Amino acid sequence: MDLKQKTIEYFFKQYKITDPDLKAKILPEVTDIIYDYNMLIVYYQKEGDDYKKKQIMRDINETEDKLDEIFKNFKK
Repeated sequence: MDLKQKTIEYFFKQYKITDPDLKAKILPEVTDIIYDYNMLIVYYQKEGDDYKKKQIMRDINETEDKLDEIFKNFKK
């Protein structure tokens, strides 16, 4: 699996958020979560143990779900 770190701008594009005011409101909510997401990617890439990789992948998926929920709530 090819996992890559993602920027905040990537998520704005993914959720089609272009309004600067809305971006400013979302930013404080997602900045730390996106940082954590990117750190999980780094840990996953460095990890050699398959069991630990599965645990990290679960955390990555949970983090993606959390980001998805936040962005969708702001788009309402």
